Amino acid sequence: MASILLTVLKIVGIAFLVILGLIVFILLLVLFVPVRYCGKGGYYDSTFSAKLNFSWFLHIVSVWGVFQKGQEQEFHVYLKIFGITIYDNLRKRKHKKQESTKTKLEHNNEIQAAAQDEVPEQFIVDEKEVLDTEVYLDIEMNIETPEFDVPAEKQNILQKIKQFFINFVKFLKNIKFTFNKVCDTIVKIKDNIKYYLEVLRLESTKRALATCQQQLVYVLRKLSPRNFQVNLHLGFDDPAVMGEVLAVWGMLYPIHLGSIDIQPEFDKVVMEGDFSFRGRISVFVFVRTACVLFFNRDIKGLLKQLKREEA
Repeated sequence: MASILLTVLKIVGIAFLVILGLIVFILLLVLFVPVRYCGKGGYYDSTFSAKLNFSWFLHIVSVWGVFQKGQEQEFHVYLKIFGITIYDNLRKRKHKKQESTKTKLEHNNEIQAAAQDEVPEQFIVDEKEVLDTEVYLDIEMNIETPEFDVPAEKQNILQKIKQFFINFVKFLKNIKFTFNKVCDTIVKIKDNIKYYLEVLRLESTKRALATCQQQLVYVLRKLSPRNFQVNLHLGFDDPAVMGEVLAVWGMLYPIHLGSIDIQPEFDKVVMEGDFSFRGRISVFVFVRTACVLFFNRDIKGLLKQLKREEA
């Protein structure tokens, strides 16, 4: 009996460890396996097109987005898991179009069927009777009804003066109340501005803002594409303008390092080109940033000071 119980516990323990190991493995995949993205597009002959792709874990999950200006369906978005299309916005639109067309055909068929039915005799109206009725109604509408003059009610002059003074006193009280309320609001705003300026001057606040800035720069650096290429074909009527653009492009060379290429035209107006980029980002970047911000004492103190309860 004891051996059977130990065997059952052993099987349960192994199953628990396997499930726990799978959960840890999936969490590690989600945290550290990056989401890769790439895109490309171009602008030629006044037509812009672009294509963007997000993929995860050897393209097991991939999302595609295609934009083609001038097409009937400019946006095309679809999701694939293990190569199987799970979502496609164009497929849904085609479905809706087919259903709406089917409904319209059925409605038209019903109208045609109803039009082919004979009208019962009891609903047939004599045109002469209709004309006589319309003439009778016109004559009846043109009959002038006598107007009766309603005498105006006499009001007491003293009551009017009394009511005027009552309304005037109410008006003065409302002005006084509104003025006091505006003054109280101005005083509160002044106190709040003074308080928050004092909070911003604290050393802990400066450290908290510096930490937020560092984490923002870290996330943007991880999000930025690792490789990108821009090819431009530019031209202006004035060669001096093209020269200024090339001068700025040359000064920015240490930043783009040749990733931005310009083909100049000095005698005509041209603006076209294409681009491509590629990068990746992992969930761990956001988790790390969230942990740093959450456990930072300066940020916690700043949030408490900003959420103060006004007396």
